[in-house]
Amino acid sequence: MRKTKQEITDHNVIEDILRTSKICRIAMTDADCPYMLPFNYGYRDHCIYIHAAPEGKKIDLLKKNNKVCFEIEQKADIVKNDHACKWSTIYRSVVGHGEVEIITDFNQKHRGLEIIMAHYGAPENIEFEKKQISAVVILKLVIVELTGKQSSHWNESQITNKFDIESQRLIMKELSWDDLKNIYRLRLHPEVDEYNTLGIPKNPDVTREVMRTSIEDKVNEVRKSIAWAIFIKTSGKFIGEAGMNLSANRFRLGEIYYNLMPSQWGNGYGTETAKALVKFGFEVMKLHKVEAGVATENIRSIKVLEKSGMIREGLMRKILPIRGEWKDNYHYAIVEDDPRDY
Repeated sequence: MRKTKQEITDHNVIEDILRTSKICRIAMTDADCPYMLPFNYGYRDHCIYIHAAPEGKKIDLLKKNNKVCFEIEQKADIVKNDHACKWSTIYRSVVGHGEVEIITDFNQKHRGLEIIMAHYGAPENIEFEKKQISAVVILKLVIVELTGKQSSHWNESQITNKFDIESQRLIMKELSWDDLKNIYRLRLHPEVDEYNTLGIPKNPDVTREVMRTSIEDKVNEVRKSIAWAIFIKTSGKFIGEAGMNLSANRFRLGEIYYNLMPSQWGNGYGTETAKALVKFGFEVMKLHKVEAGVATENIRSIKVLEKSGMIREGLMRKILPIRGEWKDNYHYAIVEDDPRDY
């Protein structure tokens, strides 16, 4: 690799790229030309698994020559600037070589499909019909050689927390991958999940995917999603999460949410968090309106929103899918010129 400073040498980072990315591009040999295709995939134990039709050009090519090159990017975003020469790219990717085995055994195909489903956060969704399994083959790419590379300013782009918030008792730090363990632990509580449409995560990878949007958005000049981990200022103890989803600029609208550890309920931290989010929305993001949705049965959160100065604007009937039932939702909001005491 020519730019050695951009090489990823940490095996754990390379494994993370392979485990969390979505698309694998594979280049095969077609006479004197490469033939490349993008695939959904699953990764396990230094092997990449892909499902494919049992016949077609790629199968014919692989039977002639099973040696391939592949590429996977975890992230590739353009960072804009007012000056054309200052545009840049934030990326992290791997490139490698390997050999592809075409798997036709029924049980091995079933296992390959399980790995693919688990890769996309659905390890429990493995009820495949026999005719579906029979209709495909699994391409098992055994990795022989692998290198990783990232943009020179990758680390700086990932630790930029320009929107951290500090209130009287709390510090709200923009979410990072270091918070995965805490956020996963928070969302395992049945009390936290009671009015949550996402449900209790099956494993940390499910939580990772939920966190990904706001973490990867940190590099963008115009933000669409901001999320925070909440800590007690004096002790540094993790107590919850919060977030704000932002509309297009012309609407100047932000929707907030928050979840606290059940052990911290009743201490006023929910109200302090909501007020901090509203204040941040108006004073930092220059929003016109901050809103929040809340299940009509969620009395605690309703009190929090009303204490923060929000007004109930309406009812959305049977809009929240919670544990197989459709629940009603109140819409709360506060406008920039509404009175508030903070």
